Amino acid sequence: MRDFLYYRCSGSDGYRFGGERICSNAQLQGNILETTVWSEVSKLLMNPQRVELEPQDGTPNGNLLNNLEALRSQKTKLEHAVERLIDSFAEGLIEKDQFAGRMARTKSRIADLDSRIKSYAGDVDQREQLRVAMKRLRELAATIGPELGSADWQRRREIIRTVVRRIDIDTDVIKIMFRVNQNNRRSESDAIVITF
Repeated sequence: MRDFLYYRCSGSDGYRFGGERICSNAQLQGNILETTVWSEVSKLLMNPQRVELEPQDGTPNGNLLNNLEALRSQKTKLEHAVERLIDSFAEGLIEKDQFAGRMARTKSRIADLDSRIKSYAGDVDQREQLRVAMKRLRELAATIGPELGSADWQRRREIIRTVVRRIDIDTDVIKIMFRVNQNNRRSESDAIVITF
């Protein structure tokens, strides 16, 4: 007699969801999934550079910061322009129609810059988090690397629990989401995702 371990989605248990199955994924043999996950974790820890730091569009981090500062500078100039418009209107140098039109255009440009600044700031933050994560990953790889090949199942589990946040299994895709941040706030941007 030999025991076999299978992983399956709890959504395939109809009794849990009012008699309806909400998941149709097949069961996976435990040893196959565990071997595959360990293989991917080992590859990542042996070669942390495998995760790209630069984005697909090829924009270096320095350029992003420069662009962000340029956008903030433009916004500051437009805010000063709004103040000058208000002063000009208050002093009677421009008519109400001119004031309203210019103010609307300037505020529209400020709103556009705000959305672009928010987007750039998010990209900069995400890249900084990824840079810190890569540093931690390299440190972890240097510490654990030599013992990866000889690790027993208990040690492998500890390593997997340390670096893997979640494993999503679909009908034809397995996604391993590696931990990036140590904080409690979890979002998709806090993970390195490897799909196979």
